[in-house]
Amino acid sequence: MTHSGKTQVQIGWGHTPKLIHVPPHTTIVNQPESHGREIDSNAIRSALEHPIGSRPLSERLATCKRVCVLWPDESRRDLSGLLRPILAEVLSSHSTSHGIAAGKHPFFEPPSGMWRHDARSKSLIHCGYTRQGTPVSYPPEVLDSDLVIAVGEIRPHYFAGYAGGAKTVFPGVAGEDGIWKNHQMKSLPGSQLGQVEGNPCRADMEDAAHLVGHIFIINVVRDHSERPVEITCGHPIWAHRAGVAKARPYFERSFSQQFQTVIVSDAYPVSQSLYQACKMLPVAGRILRPGGTIILCAECAHGVEPVKVVNQAIYQLGCVPKLPQDHRVYLVSSLDADSVRNTFAQFSPDVESLLAEVQGAELAVLPYATNVIPIVNKGVNL
Repeated sequence: MTHSGKTQVQIGWGHTPKLIHVPPHTTIVNQPESHGREIDSNAIRSALEHPIGSRPLSERLATCKRVCVLWPDESRRDLSGLLRPILAEVLSSHSTSHGIAAGKHPFFEPPSGMWRHDARSKSLIHCGYTRQGTPVSYPPEVLDSDLVIAVGEIRPHYFAGYAGGAKTVFPGVAGEDGIWKNHQMKSLPGSQLGQVEGNPCRADMEDAAHLVGHIFIINVVRDHSERPVEITCGHPIWAHRAGVAKARPYFERSFSQQFQTVIVSDAYPVSQSLYQACKMLPVAGRILRPGGTIILCAECAHGVEPVKVVNQAIYQLGCVPKLPQDHRVYLVSSLDADSVRNTFAQFSPDVESLLAEVQGAELAVLPYATNVIPIVNKGVNL
């Protein structure tokens, strides 16, 4: 749709999308179209009984008394509506603990009957170190269980390659010191969007999860319309890799050029705060020219979250190594200029005023950026 010679684009923003107007020559980059069939309860049950690298869940449960189920927190998309009814039936005869794998994320009251992980809790039990020297500690609910069922979603992740797998366990229910040690590795060359093999940050996560020793993952892949279209279960590494292979066609897009200006946005929960929205910057960095401009669009209804953490641990450590030299970042959000002033980003009230300053520049828009992994074809000057 055009508006005064402009093209109207719907982008992710918060709980509801936002409309922006861009020049007609703009490249609109959406997630690849899906031809997958939505999974149903039969597909889920089949995956539980035909896992990868593990005995069927029913056999694992036959020798278990205590089971711990770990669920993603509110910074991730909900999976309980899809999986909890089936797990409730499967686990009906077991003593089951349900935990929210919140890592170091801000506190929210957990649902009734569930506990929420606190990375600073004094009750965490130290259980060793990874090969990279990361200290590892977990809650008693995890270590005292006979089986940990780790629920997650396989989708692009800006330094772990793809989410899911062992990540629900570590950093999901790990101690603060170990999380910080692991996350320092996100500046290393292999800790890249879409890369799981040879990724030092993910390898360290998997080492840390191995110290639990009894993990069964349930990982889902969603397509561009949020439909769950793939499921993989079993070993936290082998099943995850099989799931990543299934996920790649849903997220990876090839490009033959880079752009001077890249607009990235996404829906809630990615857009809930600047802390979370930073995940979109490495996506833009894949197709941004040196000296280029990123326009980061996110409602940020929860604010910035700790400014020092956002500026240093997220942007400088995790994003800058994945961005071209001399880049600029503008934030378009619901925050006022004073709230943005102390962050790494420059304030802008809207997208259109920024675009007026870069007329004629090659422009790309990724309306739901964390659903896309740009793959730049060989021969393009990075």
